[in-house]
Amino acid sequence: MLSARVLSPDLHIVARATGEAGVTKLARAGANRAVSPYAIGGHRLAHLMLSPAVVDFFETALRRGNDTLAIEDLAMPADSPCVGQTLDTLNIRRATGVTVLAILRDGNPMVSPPGDLALAAGDHLLALGTSDQLRRLEQLIGSGVAA
Repeated sequence: MLSARVLSPDLHIVARATGEAGVTKLARAGANRAVSPYAIGGHRLAHLMLSPAVVDFFETALRRGNDTLAIEDLAMPADSPCVGQTLDTLNIRRATGVTVLAILRDGNPMVSPPGDLALAAGDHLLALGTSDQLRRLEQLIGSGVAA
């Protein structure tokens, strides 16, 4: 990992830790993300007990058939015709079928963003939809028109 970081400082590195202490060490060593499978398994068990319907949704709806749903992170380029326009003006849901779950601006999430929010260059839209719907959103962001 250290060699990879030296060779490519912009490389996104994800590492597997054997425990929680290893997560901190891997992050200090240069990993962008470090995960512990045991911690993930524990969180998953807790979610299965507390919110089984939510887990069922993500396991079935996000992986089933040709109309598989996905959550994508779409970056707003500076030259997008959508920069400066509000979500209401763009009418993303009707134009593309996509649901914008959140907008990340300067690393801060805005969950269920209000319709009067104007999009800015560098925003990241976290959107839920089928592959066709997400493709239409990408086209909207790129050209100002959803096909």
